[in-house]
Amino acid sequence: MNVILSQDAACSQRNMQLQTYHVIPMTSRLGLIEWIENTFTLKELLLSNMSQEEKAAYTSDPRAPPLEYRDWLAKTSGKQGPGAYMLMYKRASRTEAVTSFRKRESKVPAALLKRAFLKMSAGPEAFLALRSHFASSHALMCISHWILGIGDRHLNNFMVNMETGGMIGIDFGHAFGSATQFLPVPELMPFRLTRQFINLMLPMKETGVMYSVMVHALRAFRSHPDLLTTTMDVFVKEPSFDWKNFEQKMLKKGGSWIQEINVTEKNWYPRQKIHYAKRKLTGANPAVITCDELLLGHEKVPAFDDFVAVARGNKDHNVRAQEPESGLSEEAQVKCLIDQATDPNILGRTWEGWEPWV
Repeated sequence: MNVILSQDAACSQRNMQLQTYHVIPMTSRLGLIEWIENTFTLKELLLSNMSQEEKAAYTSDPRAPPLEYRDWLAKTSGKQGPGAYMLMYKRASRTEAVTSFRKRESKVPAALLKRAFLKMSAGPEAFLALRSHFASSHALMCISHWILGIGDRHLNNFMVNMETGGMIGIDFGHAFGSATQFLPVPELMPFRLTRQFINLMLPMKETGVMYSVMVHALRAFRSHPDLLTTTMDVFVKEPSFDWKNFEQKMLKKGGSWIQEINVTEKNWYPRQKIHYAKRKLTGANPAVITCDELLLGHEKVPAFDDFVAVARGNKDHNVRAQEPESGLSEEAQVKCLIDQATDPNILGRTWEGWEPWV
């Protein structure tokens, strides 16, 4: 990906590069990952910029967002655990989910990231430079992660460089759509673009630097699809243990998808995953990809139709629901992605450990 970015005029002018780190495999299950200096996890950074009262209200108050969410789930579903989410998807209307989510969101200070960046900055110019680098590095990471289907983007899976303000993604245990397909409470958002990120970028919010960087990056990647998909072919020739396990899980679950795939063909599972990446690089509507991944993993779940309805969106509220299933421009794809990532009807139903209200 960095090779493509460095060869693209618009991306190289903007110094758009993903920050990487070294990984040394030692056995099929064990390896060493490079330690990155001068970084905090996003969660540490946000918590360290709360006052004692705010921290207590967020972590231990009976009305703290996570506890309130659990209460709302229990009231809506009459259950605990993953089963509560299934029933909530079926029973809670869009209005109920959004109202409940906005209430939880309002209990978290709105500008924690802004506080952190002001603290890191020697003056106004430094603040603007750090903020700009943070926004562009996060936007680039979001698009790259979406193409590779990387999920599970909770607050501990981001590192922030305290010198440059750059974002670094860690822990890619869920890739190629597995967080949507296999997690009991499927992830319906393409990447993390929650309130703290958007408020840091005021007054333009997500429509300024973040939008333009996403469009430039996606255009560069879509201009060189073969380079990316050829690299991904490594997974076809040498699938990982996890992929073999996922393959077995899919076969055990079954579903209508089997009619479209020759499961006797060697390495059909990685081929299927790379096909999804190719669709993204040819202008597929992101919400349609999410719905197709839901079909692969949740078709037999009672809440399947509700998952799909929430993911696809509503024409009255969502850009992604107004766009066709394929043939989108880079700009249209990015608008759909941002719409899906910021949709309170999705965020208001997300697994509590993802902390979507932050």
